[in-house]
Amino acid sequence: MLTGSTPTGNVRAASSQSGDTFGPQASAGGEAATIIFSENQPPDLSNRVSHLTAWTITPSRMGLIRRFTFPSFGTAWRFMSTVAEECKAKRHHPSWHNLYNQVTVEWTTHKPLGLSIKDVEMAEFCDRIAEENGLKVPTQSAGRTNSSTPASN
Repeated sequence: MLTGSTPTGNVRAASSQSGDTFGPQASAGGEAATIIFSENQPPDLSNRVSHLTAWTITPSRMGLIRRFTFPSFGTAWRFMSTVAEECKAKRHHPSWHNLYNQVTVEWTTHKPLGLSIKDVEMAEFCDRIAEENGLKVPTQSAGRTNSSTPASN
């Protein structure tokens, strides 16, 4: 059994076999990871997180991480610039890293601590913008490979 928080911030136990765990990816040990949500989150947050299949739960269980691979440095930079503008508008910023055509993005909330609706909305935004900019196939999440179809331009 893993313990975690529901989107409303209440601690609960989750069994990896019962389907009660939240999140898009299993932890490195192969068991389902339970996300620790920030307090006072919308009740549908865990459902929205489950649709972020290209993202991985961070080791702290309080965030999401994904590595995007683009055809070129210029495309990766364009992606980062677009996301940066949205971050400025939303007043929510990631921890991220760029290495040539790869961009690794991590979303978590520091106040209140845990995964929040802001993180999920920005992860969804990143996915849309990455598809619009043309992901290189396959893309990599932190530690695993995904298939992704490139967006048509």
